[in-house]
Amino acid sequence: MREVKFFEEGKVVVGLTGGIGSGKSTVSRILQRKGYPLIDLDKISHEAIEYPEVIEKLVKAFGEDILDENGKISRRKLGAVVFGNKEKLREINSIMHPVILAEMRRQVRLLEKINKIVFVEIQLLFEVKWEKEFDVILLVYADRETQIKRVMERDGRTFEEVEKIIDSQINLEDKKKKSDYVIDNTKKIEEVELEIEKILKEIKPQV
Repeated sequence: MREVKFFEEGKVVVGLTGGIGSGKSTVSRILQRKGYPLIDLDKISHEAIEYPEVIEKLVKAFGEDILDENGKISRRKLGAVVFGNKEKLREINSIMHPVILAEMRRQVRLLEKINKIVFVEIQLLFEVKWEKEFDVILLVYADRETQIKRVMERDGRTFEEVEKIIDSQINLEDKKKKSDYVIDNTKKIEEVELEIEKILKEIKPQV
């Protein structure tokens, strides 16, 4: 269990994380339905890859072959370049992560002005070592079998493909030890909502 420290008195920034297929989107929808603001790191990363300065750096690093016919970065071509190459993946991350982090912080600051609690959905929170960015870390958990089944049904991937993705991420059991709260998303939706409500009462700033 981490020591919870608030960025700003009376404000809480929550990192909402979990492995692929653990059910983060379900929890995000429940939180948004309750009126809580949520920043989606996936959305930020999709937008960041279209920033002119990011395109310039990626082209300089990997060549013009990663561009599509409109001069934008082709995620498929870029993915093919780094597939199975950890060094190239690190290079992409060194270009993308500072931009994504800066935009996340900007959005957090804006939302903190009018909200006591701000949620950030970030799948690879522990992998990128951004734990210190958050006052509270909330992990959405599902067992491996459930993860595989969900992703195969959702994305049309093979069993082997999903296993490779899961194995490339930090084990969920290890993530549980590093998190402040864990939501078991293999339960019925009503039980998940009750768990969320209980956690919200505990982390809500007393101001």
